[in-house]
Amino acid sequence: MKRLLTALLPALTAVTLAAMPAAAAEQVTVERESKLHAEPRLDAPQVALAKQGTLGEVVGKSGAWLNVKIPEATGWLFSFNVRFNVKPSPTAEPGSGGGASALGRLFGPRRSVAVTSTIGVRGLEEEDLKQARFDAEQMRQLDEYAASKETAEQRARASGLAPVRVDYLEAKPQ
Repeated sequence: MKRLLTALLPALTAVTLAAMPAAAAEQVTVERESKLHAEPRLDAPQVALAKQGTLGEVVGKSGAWLNVKIPEATGWLFSFNVRFNVKPSPTAEPGSGGGASALGRLFGPRRSVAVTSTIGVRGLEEEDLKQARFDAEQMRQLDEYAASKETAEQRARASGLAPVRVDYLEAKPQ
């Protein structure tokens, strides 16, 4: 019996893979106006400007960078500047998480998963840090996001947030 299963496993795998549809490219929507670069580096030449709301297709990835094809051009931008679009399959059963077939339900993407994306220093290598340099234009762009304390408080109140006093916990000796 074990020999029979060992002999059938490669055939079953081949049939299963042949029955699966080719993977579709990931579709994204540009969340904020972003420069598309020729390479996954901030100092690479700009090939286009992706406007907010532009639809694109991911054709490659490198760390936190995505190579995105939009109608105007193909170039690299940071992954946190886009939202990944999830479209249900036209043959998907409600709540099935894939196509109507058993293979679709087994191997198809889950449709009800909420995605949270974060980015930070994880993944940076020593060489990346050595090549880093000051960019006044990026600092200017960063300053555009700054808000005064009064503006921040007004926006928080308008969103239904209220200030809360939090007492510090005393550190316990270890």
